[in-house]
Amino acid sequence: MSRRETLLPLYLPWTDGERRVLGPLEFLHSRCFSLAYITSIILIPHFFGFSYWGAITPSKLFTAPHEYLLSFITVPFVHYGTEHITQVTITFIIFCQSFEIRAGSKETAILFFSTIAFTGLAMGLFINVGNWLSSDTELFTQAFGRSWMGGSIGFFGILGAMSHYSREKWLVPVILVLFETWNHYENDMNEYINIGHLCSALFGFVIWGLYLKHMASMASDEKNKPAEHEG
Repeated sequence: MSRRETLLPLYLPWTDGERRVLGPLEFLHSRCFSLAYITSIILIPHFFGFSYWGAITPSKLFTAPHEYLLSFITVPFVHYGTEHITQVTITFIIFCQSFEIRAGSKETAILFFSTIAFTGLAMGLFINVGNWLSSDTELFTQAFGRSWMGGSIGFFGILGAMSHYSREKWLVPVILVLFETWNHYENDMNEYINIGHLCSALFGFVIWGLYLKHMASMASDEKNKPAEHEG
């Protein structure tokens, strides 16, 4: 938490948290999650093609809960097409690897998939309950009758968490809200996608803030621990 020197905590892919240029092995080790993820989403279509086999489908939350829960693992690896993969790859190259160099590869992966699980459950319940209570509302009927896929849900959780490495923690959330507003009105993005993205960002912001607070508390306790003397 001592390096909040920039408004946007972004790093070149070949540098570390101190902006020092890394060697090849250091680079591979420091970005292993981002590199593994990008490689997998590029290769998977060549072997399995583009399909909805791993997508999150809200209607399955209660009719096929085992498939619904399994989709939390598969959904970030399947995409609608080459353009979708390109967009996700670019965002990972810019943002995710920047977070990974500060947070660590294991922590980034855990946050990524935890965000998908949280938002998948939260949005699944929201859509199913909304469709049950108001089956004539377009927001719920559209969302209930389709599937969604890709890594954006987990990625937005990482963006929310990145706020804690900015000099101004409010900046990234404001940018995300403005982006989703523009995405909705200019690109006709569905409302439930906007809600899902912002839900993920909020989860990432809250859970990573709690994690950093916990780590700071542990470091403080370790520092203040009385020194042990040998007898």
